[in-house]
Amino acid sequence: MEKLEMQLLIDPKENIGKSVCATIGIFDGVHLGHKSIIDQVKKEAAAKGLSSCVITFDPHPQQVLTGKKLPFITPFEKRVKLFEKENVDIAVCFTFDEKFSKITAEEFISEKLVNTLNLKEIFIGHDFVFGKNRRGNSELLKQMGKELGFETTIIEPVTNGNDIISSTAIRNLILEGKISRANKYLGRNYSLEGTVTEGEKRGRVLGFPTANLKTNWDLLPKPGVYITLCHLSGKVHRSITNIGFRPTFGKNSLLIESHLFNFSEEVYGTDIRIEFLSRLRDEKKFGGIEELKEAISGDVRTANKYFDENL
Repeated sequence: MEKLEMQLLIDPKENIGKSVCATIGIFDGVHLGHKSIIDQVKKEAAAKGLSSCVITFDPHPQQVLTGKKLPFITPFEKRVKLFEKENVDIAVCFTFDEKFSKITAEEFISEKLVNTLNLKEIFIGHDFVFGKNRRGNSELLKQMGKELGFETTIIEPVTNGNDIISSTAIRNLILEGKISRANKYLGRNYSLEGTVTEGEKRGRVLGFPTANLKTNWDLLPKPGVYITLCHLSGKVHRSITNIGFRPTFGKNSLLIESHLFNFSEEVYGTDIRIEFLSRLRDEKKFGGIEELKEAISGDVRTANKYFDENL
């Protein structure tokens, strides 16, 4: 049976005409913990003849309430694509602004969840809070569910050994350059998306032409050299990627540049996705051009060995 396309609803105000089994949260990264909850929602929805539904918010409530810009693992548009990849029936996004922040937890449950979305069952993290002054929690949902006709299931965190798999933990791992572990918790490889922009062509002079990434994604791995895969024009290329300031050339502006193996085409303005597989080393200042070229050659050899053994 062919899977129907996911329905995306932004700030729905009218009754959606379907009954849902839902989960609610920010779901930054749509990591293994989130996927576990979504799987339970889909299973329960199928058993009860309901539509599976993921409810999220954009911008991030903390960003609105504190005024601080937060680095995200996945921007909203990417989150939506990942929800669709998980075969969710409906994704609902409420725009979180100052007006929305003043809605009480009780109003949110009765007006948004029940009257608009026809909520019949909700799966919620044990520590998730919502509504004005963060008064909404699992206990309030259980209490109001008895009155309004929906069930509440509390989900305990998913762990890896003693570590709780959370967006915060993954965010910190990426910032620390611990890409392999971050990928394990995400259940996929972390990636950055953007367009190829023209650089100073120093890599081409060195014999290692690079594609420079222009991106509006905020969460960058710790500066250094990484083993990567570059997705470009429908093809996947082995590559190494440097995130850093090019100290050998006396530069101080951050640059993301990928050397695609056996590739020298000019692709300025082309969309690119860089998939981070493993960290090779820190960025360092070399004594000269020849020393830098030797280091890059070593990076390419190490990366190819990794690809041969792992792909």
